[in-house]
Amino acid sequence: MSTHRRFATPLLLLALAVFVPGAAGAQAHATDSSAAPPLDPRSFGVREQARFESFRRAHLPFSRGASGSRCEEVVGRFCYWYDETAAPVPEPAQTAEARGRLLVVLDSLVALNPTDTWLTGQLVRYLDEDGKGERALDAARACKAFGWWCDALQGFALHRLGRYRDAEHAFDRLLEALPVGERCRWTDISLYLDEDSRRQYQRSSCGSEQREAFERRTWWLSRVRYGIQGNDSRTEHFARLTYVEFLRGAVSAYPFGFDEDERELVLRFGWPDSWSRGPDAPMGLGGPAQLNVVGSEPTPAYRYIPPHHVLTSPIVSDSIDWAVQLPPVVARYHPPYAKQLVMLEHQQALFRRGDTALVVLAYDVGDLTAFTGTALEGSLTLSPGGEPREFETVARDVPATGRLTARAPWGPLLMSAEIAAPARSALARARYGVRPPYAVGTRVALSDLLFYKPYGELPSSVEQAIPHALSTQRVPPDGKLGVYWEVYNTNPSGERLSVSLTIVPETEEAGFFRRGLQALRLAKESAPVSLSVEDVSTRGAPFTARALELDISTLRPGDYLVQLEIGVEGQFVLRTDRRLVVVAP
Repeated sequence: MSTHRRFATPLLLLALAVFVPGAAGAQAHATDSSAAPPLDPRSFGVREQARFESFRRAHLPFSRGASGSRCEEVVGRFCYWYDETAAPVPEPAQTAEARGRLLVVLDSLVALNPTDTWLTGQLVRYLDEDGKGERALDAARACKAFGWWCDALQGFALHRLGRYRDAEHAFDRLLEALPVGERCRWTDISLYLDEDSRRQYQRSSCGSEQREAFERRTWWLSRVRYGIQGNDSRTEHFARLTYVEFLRGAVSAYPFGFDEDERELVLRFGWPDSWSRGPDAPMGLGGPAQLNVVGSEPTPAYRYIPPHHVLTSPIVSDSIDWAVQLPPVVARYHPPYAKQLVMLEHQQALFRRGDTALVVLAYDVGDLTAFTGTALEGSLTLSPGGEPREFETVARDVPATGRLTARAPWGPLLMSAEIAAPARSALARARYGVRPPYAVGTRVALSDLLFYKPYGELPSSVEQAIPHALSTQRVPPDGKLGVYWEVYNTNPSGERLSVSLTIVPETEEAGFFRRGLQALRLAKESAPVSLSVEDVSTRGAPFTARALELDISTLRPGDYLVQLEIGVEGQFVLRTDRRLVVVAP
């Protein structure tokens, strides 16, 4: 960058000679110093940027796929649709060459007028578009314009490089420098929210403690991957707002210039990374055909903000509530580290240690091509009550089949388990609320059930069971199933425990009713697997750890419930269960 600026004027003249139509005349005029009028860098840059976008529009390749034959949503003058199956259209070589020439011009103009906000913005914009992220960051750091704009450029460039924590710091500096009214515009998230969330959000005024708390909670929950530093969903929002500023006063690839319709489109779905031409649309009776420009954002792009019920009660959410395409999709986001986002095959269980919850997670991504033969990163993130505070375990170089544990304050938690293959931009994720087994008004309480593969002896602690924990709740009927659990607040002097462990079929239609029958002990006679024992609690300990092995070789493929019942004298029977899927061997 410094070399280019040192030779700014010759580079500018070279650009005129190569890029501008009628180059010879332009070069001769520019080199005649006695006749040339004073150069206005901003005006010249505006003209050259418009010329490049006109050149891009004139050389658009034709679209592949639907090209707007369907319209999922109308945003002002734009028709928006989402299609992951459409193959990207390569950019013509001459367009890339023209952008390279424009960058030489912009770099020279910024050297002539380093305080110009428009020029610095266009230089960072087109460097990023050209795939030169580090040079875009250099240009942003060399910014001499007024303070908050330079912070916006740095935040944009850092976000695009995947340095999300640094990007947050830059954007936070920007917010501190903005006047109150402008800060409200930059922090407004109403365009991304579903109807119920938007209604709740707009009940509070900008700058109020209630609204700021809503925004913090929303951005905290909205992250696609919890196990990375920085909040990329939040910095994506500010990057989009920065890109909107790039488009103000600049010609777009779309006809008719930038307006509020295009602003909404960019904020809700991001800006295009490729351009093409669809079938021309008629202007009207006897009128000329209108050029149909198709801007394509990167895919896959996921639902940006979770639905209202997840934002308000994340600890009761299930995995379906976090589905990345759960309608209505008001806004989308394409995280570059999750070009493949799949469900994580896993088993989790919750155990109590005083006022601390120990969450055990066993997982398996070994059957997924994107996760084989490459370095993996794992994280298990727990949030007490689903509030914006976290307790997590993050590990690098984890195996394809393994176990993770994390601790958090005892009580209902939001859990996010993630295995990432960074080199392949792949992420396997399990996210939902986890709660201790239901127990009200009882002295003795139960843990979750943990399935493990029998290994010759019964584990006497969860630490012994963890290395053998099954990484799935889908098992073949090829022998025995180990089941580990803990009973809390048992009498340390020893007390009788009546233990019953059963496996009964569950279907989607009858599952809830069958649970009720089990609770009334009316389904026991039809249980294909059942085991009952009389036990005594562990003496000299505040809880009792137990394990049993069940023969499941007689089970047919299907869905089952494994239910544990513990009878303790003087209180209600304790119950907990876990779903088991028996698959064909």
